[in-house]
Amino acid sequence: MPASPPYSQALRARVRGWARALLPLLVCGVPPAMAAKPPLQRLPRLTCRAGYLDFEQLHGLPTVRAAIQQALAQNDPAALTFLTERIPEVLGEDALAALQVLDWADTAPGPEASVLLAGLREASAVRDARVAERLLTMAEQHASIDHRAQALQALETQARFGAPAQDRLMALARRSTAPQGVSLLAVRTLGRVMKNDFQAGGSEEPYLTRLLTLARESEDRHIRALAVELAASLSVRLDARAVEQLAWVLENDADANVRELAALALSDGRDTRAVLNHFSAAFPGEQRLCVRWALLRYTLRAGGAEALPQVRDYSKQDRRFARDVADFQALYDAGHVDFDRLWLNKRVYHRCPEDVEARTP
Repeated sequence: MPASPPYSQALRARVRGWARALLPLLVCGVPPAMAAKPPLQRLPRLTCRAGYLDFEQLHGLPTVRAAIQQALAQNDPAALTFLTERIPEVLGEDALAALQVLDWADTAPGPEASVLLAGLREASAVRDARVAERLLTMAEQHASIDHRAQALQALETQARFGAPAQDRLMALARRSTAPQGVSLLAVRTLGRVMKNDFQAGGSEEPYLTRLLTLARESEDRHIRALAVELAASLSVRLDARAVEQLAWVLENDADANVRELAALALSDGRDTRAVLNHFSAAFPGEQRLCVRWALLRYTLRAGGAEALPQVRDYSKQDRRFARDVADFQALYDAGHVDFDRLWLNKRVYHRCPEDVEARTP
């Protein structure tokens, strides 16, 4: 038999070193009794040690946790990536196993809890009502900010939220004692589950109502901005109530970024004439260049070529937009119809956003 190539000898020596160094219950190691047997499945060398799945089959879910602890101790990002992806495969739809992972995460240090909850996030079992309730309670009550944040992120894959869960997330976003990062994640979780529910055929209306209430009432501009951004993310035709709420934000919010986002969201209103009227009313009193620029382009996004007379009126009020109106007129004359495609051919003259914007004369 020909001699083994040098790299094969070196690899075998390295594997023998690993096997001697690792305790029986630690990740990706091969127990001495199994060391001489070829593994049933060999994983990529840089991701995990050969034989891990055989060992996991014998010892079950605790093996995964032991593996995570070892990978953290050894600062092995490749193994952590593999194990994070392995957790949902092991859990499947087993809610009891998912609750066991939650028990571990509840008392685990932050880095270990992060891996456990990130894996749970992608498991089918996370959508079991008992698991979702435990995650929501952790987000509300855990002493660790990191645990609360990870619990909220694990909730983002829920298929839907009922009204009580939506109200609890809204209350968490409003809680003055909550760290800003937790409040923002509560808003984001509400918005992402809204999208999941909508894409599965559910109604976005109850989620939007809560997001737009936060957009109007929160004292934190970051929360207001995120709430409006999420409201705009679905690109659905908004009803009259949502249009009125966004119009209020457009004309009254103290933050220019929030007003600009409100203009974008408002351009998806179902009643185009009402939307254009709100834009027309907001333009004269708006003092920021970049928000005025948003009003101009979203007027065309909402109304198309038929709204060109309205944007010409904007340019009479603010001559900085004269070239923009001429450009848009030429693009529509050339046969463009869809605004998103038209926009790709539009030259931009304004630096937005700016740290300090020029005010109108």
